[in-house]
Amino acid sequence: MGSVDVLVVASTVPAHGDDAVPRFVLDQALSLAAADPTLTVRILAPHTPSSRGLSWPCEESEDGRVTQDRFRYAPSRLEVLTARGIMPAIAARRSLAAVIPLLVAGERRALRRAVASQRPDVIYAHWFTPQAIVAASVARRARVPFVVTTHASDVAVLRRLGPLGTRVVRRVTRRAAAVTAVSRQTAAKLLAFFEGAERHALERAIVASPMGIEKPAPPSADAPVPDPHTVAVIARLVEKKGIHVLLDAWSAVRAAVPDARLLIGGDGPWRERLEQAATGLAGVDFRGYVTGDAKAALEAEAAVVAVPSVVAVDGDADGLPVAALEALGRGAALVVSDASGVHELLAGTDAGTVVPAGDAAALASALIAVMGRGDRERDQAVAAARDLAGALTWEALAPTMLDTLRAAAHVGGWRA
Repeated sequence: MGSVDVLVVASTVPAHGDDAVPRFVLDQALSLAAADPTLTVRILAPHTPSSRGLSWPCEESEDGRVTQDRFRYAPSRLEVLTARGIMPAIAARRSLAAVIPLLVAGERRALRRAVASQRPDVIYAHWFTPQAIVAASVARRARVPFVVTTHASDVAVLRRLGPLGTRVVRRVTRRAAAVTAVSRQTAAKLLAFFEGAERHALERAIVASPMGIEKPAPPSADAPVPDPHTVAVIARLVEKKGIHVLLDAWSAVRAAVPDARLLIGGDGPWRERLEQAATGLAGVDFRGYVTGDAKAALEAEAAVVAVPSVVAVDGDADGLPVAALEALGRGAALVVSDASGVHELLAGTDAGTVVPAGDAAALASALIAVMGRGDRERDQAVAAARDLAGALTWEALAPTMLDTLRAAAHVGGWRA
């Protein structure tokens, strides 16, 4: 089909190598360029405290085919809305909701300028709100197709607008050349806005493709053996991660497995609340935000990884936590909730255990059972986890997204 110039618009992208912001948008762009030497990817994202003072645009790949640029949308002290995600930012500081119109207006101006100067073949919007909403209007005026990937609750949040929200979702989705979702659970939140034949058409067309992971390194003979009685959680400390449910379950776990340990890596607005909830619980260790060697060291200690996600009171929910996919690559035993998105990947495999979201008793029972496995059963689970991880690498996933972007640029929309 020839070369494709992709303009990615996203709200959460790391500004530099040590930035605590999740990397999946950037990693996906790099994987797409690696898979197709004719592809050019330009990323557009809002400024954050981590991006100010740096030179933009910057080259993210050695050959310059992946670049990133930043746009201003508010006074510097207010440009904090997207650093860790819009919904968590507003939950921590409700006054930031007033900044959303500024973000939308700033993103629209920046995207219009980028489209006018770069003339991309396709616009690729990560997150429905606000990126796909903005991209739909800009793309229509510029006559450029756009693709959207929905993550977690970025569509469901528009339910709060009632009939207006429904109209916005339907109009934007109809204008998209292609629609993808990080999981079927996430796709269902978008499908819920449609009815009848249109819903069936979208259901057939939507592509469920998770964000990926780096190719796992083969196990080393001299690597330390993770402790089968140590559980790790690496996550932002917010309600939807369900760590409070895990703490509710922990007393029962310790009663059955007296040497069990729980390592919690991460930071966030719920940290103080969770630390208070852990008062008096034995074996619980909050490690704070971890990255690089500290993260690797924490991961190496635990043979079990918990993903006890729940749907938060405000409707926020996980899409498909990358930390869980990385755990599969290490051969860790996963215990996840059915609100995590990960449970879809585990169906029909021995790579993990699924429990009902918010059910502390079921979570405790599952953790106890995993910790009590014999060597043979544990080895089978490790092999299954690593096999599953092999299908979730960026290298494995890039061709599907490349096909989607090429088709959008050269063929037409999902109803064509």
